[in-house]
Amino acid sequence: MARKPMERLKVKDNFSDPRFRLRVIRIESHGTSRQQHTHDFSEVVVILDGKGKHQVGREVYDIGAGDVFVMLGGMHHCYPEAENLSLINLLYDTASLRLPQADLGALPGYHALFQVEPRLRQRQRFQNRLKLGMDQLGHLAVLIGELEDELRAKQPGSNFLATAHFMRIFGWLARAYTLMAVTKKRPLDQVSRLLGYIEQHFTEPLTINDLARVAHMSQSSLFRVFRHLMGRSPVDYLIRLRISKAAQILRGEPLRISQVSEAVGFDDSNYFSRRFHQVMNMSPRDYRRRNAAGVSEGE
Repeated sequence: MARKPMERLKVKDNFSDPRFRLRVIRIESHGTSRQQHTHDFSEVVVILDGKGKHQVGREVYDIGAGDVFVMLGGMHHCYPEAENLSLINLLYDTASLRLPQADLGALPGYHALFQVEPRLRQRQRFQNRLKLGMDQLGHLAVLIGELEDELRAKQPGSNFLATAHFMRIFGWLARAYTLMAVTKKRPLDQVSRLLGYIEQHFTEPLTINDLARVAHMSQSSLFRVFRHLMGRSPVDYLIRLRISKAAQILRGEPLRISQVSEAVGFDDSNYFSRRFHQVMNMSPRDYRRRNAAGVSEGE
């Protein structure tokens, strides 16, 4: 018997305006399903009440009230068991919302909750998700309610204000995870703190010895754990972060390429241009021409 193809939830079927990808779905009594599905967007899942089991790929784990976890676009999952399970799904696409992250990356909990933990969950049995107390869960429910009210209002400026409410939720969850993990010495928490440190110090001449010291690991352990969690080496991650920051500058500021290179921590502008091309498949100047309308570079 042929296996039923996996259902894929598409943007056009889940957002009334595909250009504004933000939605709240409340499910008062979630049923069971052994058929996994996937999305073209991401979602934050907040368990309000009840209990059940959540399956991601082949891994299955228990869930209950206060659990918060993130499902990234492309991950597949289902709920094979559910008992009075009540939850909220926050559907979103950060790229379409163009969220300004500012110093959010300095919070280790942001990296843990939205980047590292989802990857671990789909690779191996993993239960280090965010667990909120009842007071925290109540506060989060209030924040989500304010977001829902704005989305329902559909007044001029509602998209802007709804995005602001979502950013409050995003940041509050990142802080909650940071506080939960502050005393832990698990590899996930050590690497998440390191990611926050890199975000704050990426312009500095960081060495692998510096990164190992911050993570409280040997260099060999850092290489092994970091690659397992993030899919690349610490040095490659640092370079890609610098390239990402350079792309932001190129889109919005009329600096010379040499100035952009220096601003993101590269000593040699030629080396910067080569690495930028490797990551972005175009030179910094070509990237600026294609993405920075109205921004010109002085020669």
